[in-house]
Amino acid sequence: MSVCQRNTWDSYFEIPTQVKTELEFWKSNCKSIPNLLVCPIHKIPERIIFSDASMYAGAGFVDGNVLQIAHYMFSEQERLKSSTWRELKSVEFILESMFAQLAGKLVKIYTDNQNVVHICRVGSMKPDLHELAMNIYTTCIVNSITIEVEWIPRSENVQADYFSRIFDFDDWAVDDSVFLMFNNRWGKFTFDRFADDKNHKIARFNSKFWVPGTTGVDAFAFDWSGENNWIVPPVCLVCRVLNHMLTCRAKGVLVVPKWKSALFWPMVWNNTENKFYDFITDVVEFDRPKHFFLSGSDRDSVFAHSPFISNVLVFKLDCSSL
Repeated sequence: MSVCQRNTWDSYFEIPTQVKTELEFWKSNCKSIPNLLVCPIHKIPERIIFSDASMYAGAGFVDGNVLQIAHYMFSEQERLKSSTWRELKSVEFILESMFAQLAGKLVKIYTDNQNVVHICRVGSMKPDLHELAMNIYTTCIVNSITIEVEWIPRSENVQADYFSRIFDFDDWAVDDSVFLMFNNRWGKFTFDRFADDKNHKIARFNSKFWVPGTTGVDAFAFDWSGENNWIVPPVCLVCRVLNHMLTCRAKGVLVVPKWKSALFWPMVWNNTENKFYDFITDVVEFDRPKHFFLSGSDRDSVFAHSPFISNVLVFKLDCSSL
């Protein structure tokens, strides 16, 4: 029963969940919301963001001297949503990923979807779109971010469109049970070096793009020493990982397929002495394991197969004395 259908003024009616959620928000945040002018003084935006979404990913970047990119792979269910939902989700994700550097600032957001502009201003009658609009509003209020969302033609949003078309083939992960096994055996791990907001095993993690909760973008830009690193990189980066471990004189655990033809194999196996190099202090080998890896966005990836196509090696590395 709605308010208009009540028999008398004092009749009770059930408040919808969405209304309860909004009332709880105002109850919790009303006193902490900063004062805003009814007619705000015009200011020049302090940050400019371009946002876009494709069928399988949403992305955006902060325009500036240093390119800061946020990227979000849609789930199979999210890919079935409307283009407006995906575009709005992208705006939400960008703000949640970069709120720390946007806090207290006036941010201009450019999008090539006119519905997004309208919904960010007044919300939507559609519950799923209104929920995203409320999430955007909440992130802005809590972090004192003021946004101005403006439409631009698609021809002026080419770079954001390009980033939204990047397909992340490497967002697979190791099963939680495997991580817990080695966290108990060789842990406690303090840093997850190759992860995102969906698959990180530790609160502190590095990511490929800006995502909510990331400690920093690009693991190779950081010193790995002084940490017990959990390292599950794309296979194409294993050589670089080993070089970085040696450079930082770091410690950690590295998970790799046992591919003797891979470029990284001569870096771990000493053919002369027929053994692993000394910086590998321990190793566990899994024989074509089942349920070892969790598939990511690419359902045809070799890491989506169970059992896995080859054996898997888990190295304990200690480069601190080299």
